[in-house]
Amino acid sequence: MSVPRPQFHRSATLKLLVIGFLALLMAIPLSMLDGLRHERQERRSEAEQALATSYGDAQWVGAPLLRVPVEVRETRRDGVIVPRRYWRYQMPDRVDADAVLSVERRRRGIFELPVYQAEVTLAVTFAHPREMFAAGDGDVQWALAELVFGVVDPRGLRRIEPLFGNIPAARIESLGEGPGGMAMFRLASLSLDGAETPIAGQLKLGLAGSRRFDWLPLARDYRAHLRAPWPDPNFSGAFSPTRSRVSADASEASWQVLEFNRNLPAVFASGDIDGIRMDRHAFGVALYEPGDVYQRNERTLKYGLLVIALSFGVFFLFETLSTLRLHPVQYLLVGVALATFFLVLLAASEHLRFGLAYLLAAIALIAMIAGYAGAVLRKPRHGGVIALWLALLYATLYVLVGAEDYALLAGSGLVLALIGATMYLTRRIDWYAFGAPVPPELPIPAEHVS
Repeated sequence: MSVPRPQFHRSATLKLLVIGFLALLMAIPLSMLDGLRHERQERRSEAEQALATSYGDAQWVGAPLLRVPVEVRETRRDGVIVPRRYWRYQMPDRVDADAVLSVERRRRGIFELPVYQAEVTLAVTFAHPREMFAAGDGDVQWALAELVFGVVDPRGLRRIEPLFGNIPAARIESLGEGPGGMAMFRLASLSLDGAETPIAGQLKLGLAGSRRFDWLPLARDYRAHLRAPWPDPNFSGAFSPTRSRVSADASEASWQVLEFNRNLPAVFASGDIDGIRMDRHAFGVALYEPGDVYQRNERTLKYGLLVIALSFGVFFLFETLSTLRLHPVQYLLVGVALATFFLVLLAASEHLRFGLAYLLAAIALIAMIAGYAGAVLRKPRHGGVIALWLALLYATLYVLVGAEDYALLAGSGLVLALIGATMYLTRRIDWYAFGAPVPPELPIPAEHVS
């Protein structure tokens, strides 16, 4: 007598389809958790922006500029000749810039923002201050020449000390918006009517800011040096450092930018560079914080569906290798618990170091699922096997999240190894017999009874 095939609703095919559907269903709470992560990240950005607004935002430091009024006569359409005045600017021939940053953290709620106080010294030289004369037409009013300086965020200015030899320092006066949208300040008034003489001196600044500190190469030869007590600097921008050194508690870097390295003119009229984005020429350091919690949570969530699928696969293997049968509701409960791990991780990592938050969330999740597995699989050792598997899975996930550059390679190798292991363990399983009812005992014919 042949054994009847199992009904389709009891087959391995249907069970796998149901498990696959439940795994895909878990994409919904994972997507909601990613939305929550994004919302928390936006909230942090708002808190950081509020701190930056009150303390000082990212700063750019350029150099003092020489500016001279030029008067020209223009003929209107009606033939009337009218005078018009505009400003011409000249960059220094050389700037030696030095900055020393002191960094601290400011809090708003649970969020922190690295802020700094910068002590900046700019050694400036105008070797040919009357070079502008040949660059434009009109009446150049050298007697009204002045030194000006611009910053991006004037709220961060704490001190301005111009020291230019015999040139008397003027009362520091705001001039409003200048070239490139910078806030301009008058440093000194000077007369260049006489013989051409170089202008040399220093400008010292006390500057507060946050997140970034950048140099703007407003000189024909711009040399900059920066030191900061920050172990994880991100030297970025339009130019890379010519020399840098990073230690466990500090970092420093040096740059040199020449006139032909950039497309900013050394001599220009007001309005000539208004359309040029000055930030494209800036370079400096960002107070980078490695392992940003929201970025690490995002990378962890990307593996969420894989973690759930692999965990479902282990439970299904227990089914195939034993006589136990698990209900889809039990799979669903395990999936919800696995998704909850990412919620707990997100909440804990906002208050604890990411590694510690990950460890605590993993321990809680493993203990809960292992205890449940030991009960539904009716053997405590089965729960222990599930605990070991989840521990290995979460340890591997933590390594993948930390090794961003090799995450794809390691992840693909892990999946390949798991598929191979599954094929090996199930090589002798009769999938047609999976879930088949045990045939009833047949009565023994009388002629065989002795």
